[in-house]
Amino acid sequence: MAQMYHTKSLRRRSNKLFANGFWLRWQALTVGERFVCANIILIPVWWVAGLYDYLPILLLLSVGLYEWRQQGKIQLTRPSLPVIAAIAFGIYQLARVAIFYHEPRTIKFFDVVSVVFCPTIWLWYIQSKNIRLRMEPIAWACTINVLQMLGLWFLIQFVLPASLFPLPTIYALVTGVTSKALASILSPFRTIDGNVAGFCRCQLFFIFPSFFALFAGFLGLVALEIKSRLWSWLVFGASVFLIVLSATRAVWVAFPLVLGLRYLFSNYGRRWVPAVVFGLIAAGSFLIFSLPVFTELVLNNFTDLADTVNKVREGSTDTRLEIYRQTWLGIQENPLWGHLTTGPTINAYAQDYEVVGSHSVILGNLLYLNGMVGTGLFLTFWFSLLYWMYKTRAGRPLLCFGLWFLYTFVAFTMDTAYGMSISSLPILVSIAIRNPHPKFAQGVRHA
Repeated sequence: MAQMYHTKSLRRRSNKLFANGFWLRWQALTVGERFVCANIILIPVWWVAGLYDYLPILLLLSVGLYEWRQQGKIQLTRPSLPVIAAIAFGIYQLARVAIFYHEPRTIKFFDVVSVVFCPTIWLWYIQSKNIRLRMEPIAWACTINVLQMLGLWFLIQFVLPASLFPLPTIYALVTGVTSKALASILSPFRTIDGNVAGFCRCQLFFIFPSFFALFAGFLGLVALEIKSRLWSWLVFGASVFLIVLSATRAVWVAFPLVLGLRYLFSNYGRRWVPAVVFGLIAAGSFLIFSLPVFTELVLNNFTDLADTVNKVREGSTDTRLEIYRQTWLGIQENPLWGHLTTGPTINAYAQDYEVVGSHSVILGNLLYLNGMVGTGLFLTFWFSLLYWMYKTRAGRPLLCFGLWFLYTFVAFTMDTAYGMSISSLPILVSIAIRNPHPKFAQGVRHA
C-alpha cells in the first residue's frame, strides 16, 4: 500500500485531474486520494447512517484490511515523539479506567480507543508511509461538501417544515437504540439556542454547532489553498457564511486570528515567521500591559466586541463563566490526577449538558478530567506535532498549520475540538496533504 501515495505512482498518472473544467477524473487519483475524497463526499451518508461514533474505527479497519490483503502484513516505522506521547496519554486514560472500573466515570474504554488511539494510529500510519495527498482533489471534494451543506441549509430554511426534525438515524432504526445523541438523531439545526439574523442556529451534518463551525473553518482554510482565484473565493465565502450560521462565538473570534497568522506565514516567509510572530506578541504585550493608554484602548475595544458577540446568544456567556468558575474550583481539589467524571449541573435550572468540567478542552477535558499528569502528556503530543509539521514543512500547504492554531485557539472555550470521535479527522487530512514534488528552498532540507 506504500505505492498508494508514493511519488512514482503519481508520475504514472495523468496530470489532467479535471474533465470539462470541473469534474474530477477519478482514474487520475491515487488510491489514497480516492479514499479521502470519497469519505468527504459521503459525510451526509455517515450522518444519516448514524455512524459518526464508529467512523474512525471503521476507516482504520478498512485500510488495515487493504494493507493485509495487498502485502500480508502492516509495516510501521519507529514511532515519532507525537505518536509516543499520544500513546502514553491513551495508556494513562486506560489505566484510570481499569483501576477505577467499578466507579462512575465519564471516560469510557471505547471513547479512549476512538478519540485517542485511532487518531494516533492514523498519524503513525501517515508518517510511516510518508503519505502525500495532492491539494487539488481534496479541495474538489471539500467544494462538493460545501455545496451539500448549502443545499441542506436551503431546504431546512425555505422548504422543509421545522416540525420534520428530529428524525431517527438508520442506526437507531436498526438497533432500536435512541439514547446516544451521536448515533440516533438527525437534527440539522438547534432551536433552543436562538438564531442569527433570523436564521436558525445550524449544525447540519455535524451533530453539534461547535464542531460544524470548526469543520467550516477547515473548509475555509482549504479554500485559501486553491489556485483558481474565483473558485477559492467562492468556497471561502461559503465557508464564512456557514461559520456565521453556526453561531459559535469561539470560531467567530479564532478564525480571523488564524487568517492573520496565515497572512504572516505567506507574506513574510516561513523561515522568519516564528521570529515575527513572537516579536509581535512581545511588542503587543509591552504596549498593552505597560502603557495605560493602550491598555484602556484594548480593554474598551475587547469589551465592545464581547458585548456585540454575546448579544447573539444572550445568557450563554453567564452560564459558561459559571461552568468555568466551578470547574476551576474542582481542578484545585485534585490537580495531579483529575476527576473520573464530570461534575453536576451548575445549578438547578441548568441544562443536562451544562455541567462542571465541560465546555473547554483545557479546563474540562484535560485539567479537570485528566489532571496535570494527563495534561502534560497531551501537551507534549500537541506541541511536538507542531514541531514535526514544521520540521517536515517542505511541500506542505499552510492548511495544516492554520488548522493547528484554530484547534488551539478554540480549545479554551470548546470541548468538541477534542471530545468527538471525528474531531481529529480534519487535522489528519491536513497533515497528509503534501506536494508530491516538493521544491526545496535554498538552505531548507526535507526532514
